[in-house]
Amino acid sequence: MSGIKSVTVPVETAERDLKHLLDELHLGETITLVNSEGAPLAIVVSLRAAALATETPPASDWVAQWEALAEEVGRAWKGEKGAVEALSEMRR
Repeated sequence: MSGIKSVTVPVETAERDLKHLLDELHLGETITLVNSEGAPLAIVVSLRAAALATETPPASDWVAQWEALAEEVGRAWKGEKGAVEALSEMRR
C-alpha cells in the first residue's frame, strides 16, 4: 500500500522520543521497535486517523453539542436563580 509509513526505531530512541514518533503516525502506519542488535521487539500501529485529528466539525455539530450541554447544565442546576440569570449577575 503506497502512502502507509513504516519505520524502524531502536528502543532507546522510542523511550526518548515516543510522543514525537506517535504524533507523526497516521492510521495504519507502524513503528517497529528493535533492540541494540536490530532484532524486532514490538510493532506499534497507529489507530488515529490524521483527518479526524485535524478536521473541524461542521457548525451544525457545534450547535448541537452546545445545546446538549445547555440542557445537561439546566437539568443539573440546583440554584434558586437560573444559570443565565446567575451568569448575568456575575458579569455586572
